[in-house]
Amino acid sequence: MSDPIEFHFKSFDELSKAELYDVLWLRDRVFVVGQKITALSEVDGEDPQWHHLLAYKDEKLIGYARLKWDHEPVKIGRIAIDTPLQNQGMGTLLMHEIHRVLDTRAGFMHAQAYLRSWYEQLGWRVCGPAFDEADIKHLPMERP
Repeated sequence: MSDPIEFHFKSFDELSKAELYDVLWLRDRVFVVGQKITALSEVDGEDPQWHHLLAYKDEKLIGYARLKWDHEPVKIGRIAIDTPLQNQGMGTLLMHEIHRVLDTRAGFMHAQAYLRSWYEQLGWRVCGPAFDEADIKHLPMERP
């Protein structure tokens, strides 16, 4: 039986070089290779201003999200599950951990529009019109 998912929530300065490399590798696989987003928009220079939620399974980084912790509401971005593990419930586990970390704080994100119903099932709601970001339709969503 495989190990359960282990979560780590860290500021940018707390990330080791190996963790940062794993984060960038995972985001590259999911967003640049999988969704054809250019590396220029993926590596945006903002990571030092965010906190990072890392999800490990069997000692391998399988999921990730970043949270702008000093922002109100907390802004959430770069939600990613490693490509071979998508559609297996890992994203839901990651979102539950985001909710746990948020506790009573409100959250806001630019969600990919095709995931709208999934986010709504998790308690998020659309709070504005659709827009394009990195050539993908997104919706502003909030969780009060």
